[in-house]
Order: sequence, then C-alpha cells, then structure tokens
Amino acid sequence: MESPKQAGYIHPSARFADESFEGATVRSAVPDKPFYKVVQDKDGKNYAQGVRLQTDKVERANRRLQSFEVKEMEIQTSGPGDVAVGDDEQVVDEQQVVEFLRAVVPLLEEELGLAWNSMPAFDAYEPMWEDTAETCEMTHQVWKEGLVDLEVTCVTWNTTGATLAASYGKLDTLGWCEVAAPVCLWNIFRPQLVAGEPDTVIQVQGFVMCLAFHPTKPGLLAGGTYNGELQIWNTASGELDPLIASSSIDDYFHREAIQAVEWIPADLSGGADAWLLATVSGDGKVLLWDARENDLSMPSRGFMLLGAKKKILGGRSLTFSPLDPWLFVVGSETGNVIRAFRPPPGASMGKPQGAYSWKPSAVALLDQLAANARLQLQNHVENHCRTSGAKEITAEVVFQSKPDPSVLFPAPKTTDLESHAGPVTVAMFSPFHRKLLLTGSADGSVRIFDVLQQRALSTFFPPAAHLSTCAVSAACWSSARPCVFAVAMEMGGVYIYDLLQSRQAPVMELPLTGSGSQKVTSLTFNPKQRGLLAVGDTSGRVRVFRLPFKLSEQQKNEVTFLGSLLGDKGSRGDKGSEKDRQGGAAR
Repeated sequence: MESPKQAGYIHPSARFADESFEGATVRSAVPDKPFYKVVQDKDGKNYAQGVRLQTDKVERANRRLQSFEVKEMEIQTSGPGDVAVGDDEQVVDEQQVVEFLRAVVPLLEEELGLAWNSMPAFDAYEPMWEDTAETCEMTHQVWKEGLVDLEVTCVTWNTTGATLAASYGKLDTLGWCEVAAPVCLWNIFRPQLVAGEPDTVIQVQGFVMCLAFHPTKPGLLAGGTYNGELQIWNTASGELDPLIASSSIDDYFHREAIQAVEWIPADLSGGADAWLLATVSGDGKVLLWDARENDLSMPSRGFMLLGAKKKILGGRSLTFSPLDPWLFVVGSETGNVIRAFRPPPGASMGKPQGAYSWKPSAVALLDQLAANARLQLQNHVENHCRTSGAKEITAEVVFQSKPDPSVLFPAPKTTDLESHAGPVTVAMFSPFHRKLLLTGSADGSVRIFDVLQQRALSTFFPPAAHLSTCAVSAACWSSARPCVFAVAMEMGGVYIYDLLQSRQAPVMELPLTGSGSQKVTSLTFNPKQRGLLAVGDTSGRVRVFRLPFKLSEQQKNEVTFLGSLLGDKGSRGDKGSEKDRQGGAAR
C-alpha cells in the first residue's frame, strides 16, 4: 500500500496563511436629543435613566460557594488542672462537709416528717357556697321526630361524656314483641345540634332494654334486647348498619328480655381490650360474653341464680364492683338482693386425654367448673360425640350436646342481703367505695348497703302521693360527689339526695314541669362533665340538667365521711383518697 507521503500528501497547517483586513465600524442610530428621565433609587439617590440602545441589561447574581459560619461561645467551667489556687483562696475541706451533713440531716428529716401532719395552707379553706348558683337548669332536650307511643327505656353517656345514647321501646310489653324501635345517639355539645334529629340512628329488630358504652372505646356500644339478644355496635364506623356482633336465642342463652348489661374487666391487666360483657335476664342466668373477637355466638361463662329449694330467681338488675371485679350483686324479680362472687380465671387443667380432640374453646368451658362438674360434663360431651360421630370437640359441640344447664352454669357463691318487698329495679355500686351499694325497688324504698353486711345501713322513701305510685324506676350515684345520688319515681319526680346534708330527705327535686313528661324511666350522670344529669321519660324525650355547684363539687372530707358511715377505721374510702388528691386537677 502507498503511504500518504508518497502520494503527495500536504499537511493541513500548510493550507492556512496570515492575512490583514481593515476594520468596519457600525454606530448606533442616536437621536439628536437623547431622552432621559430622573429616577429615584431605593437608597434615595437620583439618577438619570436614558434610552436602552440595542443592548440588554446585564444581570448579575451573587452566590456564596463553599462558605461556612463560625460561632464562638464561652462557658463558665474549666478543668481542675486549669484552676490555679492562690494563696488567698480557701480550699473546701470535704471532711467538714460530711460532718456538717451528719449533724443537719437528722433534723431535716424530722422536720419533713412533721410536715406531713401539719395543716396544709388551704386545709381550712371553705368555699363561699352562698355566692354560687343554687338553681338547677335544663341545658339540653333531644328527641327523635316521628316516634309515636314509644318511651325511653335507657339512657347512657359514652366514656368521654360527649355522646348521649337513648333506646326506645315499650316497657309494658308482654309476650311476643311486635314493636320495632331504634337506638339514637346525639353529640350533645355539637354547635350544629338539632334537637329532633339524632346524629346516629340504629334500627333494631324489636327494641333495646338496656345500653352500656365501652369503658375505653367511646364508639363501642352494647345493648340487650327484649327478645334476649345481646348486640354490639361500632357507632364510630360511619356505616349505615354499625352492628358488629350479635348473639342468638337458645336454651343456653337468654330466652327472656335482658334487663341489664355491663362491661367488666376480663382480668387485672387493665388493657383496652381486656373487657367482657355481663348480662342478666328474667330466665335466671347471669352470662359473661367475650367480645374481643367480635363473636357473640356463645357465652364464655355463666351462672344460675337459685333461691330457696333450688328454684330459679329471675334477674332484674346487675352491678359489678368497679374496684373488685370478682364481686357482683343481682337484684331479683322477687325482691332478693344477692351478693355473689365469680372465681377469677385460674391455670388451665389441660386437655382431657382420650380418643377425642378437645379444642381450646371447649377446654376453657371445662376449666371454669369444679372437679366433679368437669368430669360430668366431659363424659356427657364424649357420649354425644360417640353418637354423632364427631372427633373434635369445640365449644359449639359442647352446647350442641345439650348438657344439664346447672352443670354448665353452676350457681355462684352467694349471700342474701336484706330483701325488698318488690322487684329490685336498680342496683349500683358506688364509684368511690368498693363496699357501698345502692338499691331501689318497686316497693318505693331506696337502700344503701355495706355489701359485707346483711342489713342495710340506711333506707329512704322518696316522696309519693300514694302507696300505689311509689315504685322506683331508676337510681344512680353521682360521678362527682361521693355522697350524692339521684332517684327517679315511676309515676313522676326525680329527687337528689346528699348524705352530707340529710340522711332522710332529698335536698332537691328536678324541675320536670313545663316540657316532656314527669314520669322518668332512666337516668344517668355524665362521667366527665360534673353536675350533668340526663333523664329519659315516657314521652320519648331526653333532658339534660345541670345541678347546682354545691351538688357537683366534691367537698372537703367527703370521702372520709363516707368511710366513717361504713365503719372504716382510718379509711379514706379506697378510691376516694386518689379522688381527693386529684380533685383540683379534675375540676
């Protein structure tokens, strides 16, 4: 191949040469008289602004690159070696400090010990009650438009005290229920509240006899129906049908109207989900339901109420001690007041050995029984499995085997308190003292018990025109005052009692005249807003009253007085000491 040099190749640099040309000048066309104007700058100085000639403004921007800031700070400390001790400076003798503390500390501890028993600065302070409002006024009145001939069967507040729920029905219903009545909820303190339009309306087949909000979940509401069903609604879900769980009607469940429902602790852990539901009915059963899995297909435990000669007692009211969850009291249709104990959950006995596989739900039913009853139920269920061919035993199989109800639901350990002469329409433990019990009856009497004593401490007879109109329809302890409770009469009137002022007569009667009916069927105190009392009546209206300040503000030594009433020596009433300490913050 021939190389470039051999072919006459010329280097590119040889193609360029130096040349010189004359320059050309182009001038801008400038008017004879340039135009300009005087403009004031931001700093206040004037300058001439002329005509822009074929040039654009040169824009400049300053940017700081790789810059940093340094700050210096002085402190008032230095190392031991940096301090030079002069001749005139004194060095601290640590031994002298130790000796000083040894001499002073005992005196200081003695003074601190005496301070516990000295009079606090405001211990002798008494509020000027005469300067506060002494009147009782109605703050709200709500109802459901369109309801005819329906009365309020139950009212209850949720745990935040903001939502009020009311169930409607007919309390004089006998036999088969042909009534369909709703459950209504109002956010009482909402500015856009419309009295006749509930915020939430829950349609129920039949009607609800009793309601109870969850202690820690404000939107969870449980209700017992006239047909014997237990239902749970999630009122915060926003769905048209908030029902999340419902029980059925069976021989081993409630076959009569549920008279009371209450949330109780499942154990002592205190968790948000560690709650059970307790119900009582006229069929004589107290049933416990585990609703943590939103399943009410069958109760987790139960008790039969037995009276003299092993006869079943129909339940009318139920209450569990808020400070002792294993203690409960049942009021019966016959007037009996029964104190009972439910055994706390113990260690599991394990699965029975044999040819059948016992599942945990079935083992849980066995673990709640005594040894003899456990063996009797195990043999009965396994005989049923031999007949039906089942190999696995669940709680559903246990109920399908149709055991003796007295074996599956044994009678609890009970003690009879002083009886009423009529059905016990209400029973309620005090939220301030674990032994204080309030009961009301159709015989017109209201009693206060020390639950550890058989006889009542005090008996009250609210005013009534005639003996035939004296039945007590509802009663409730105040959530703010340990010595205050309210009583509603079936034929009209709501009376407020204050044990500090009188142990015989009521201190106030609610002003029910003027709106609604005077026949109150249910009442309840607000758990957060002290002094608010909600009452439901036979006309279907729910009214909220604000009690006077003196009946709403806990007074000095009130819990101590309650303890002395029950004979407690040096007691501040269990929960009361904590309430007293936190009273100022709560108020």
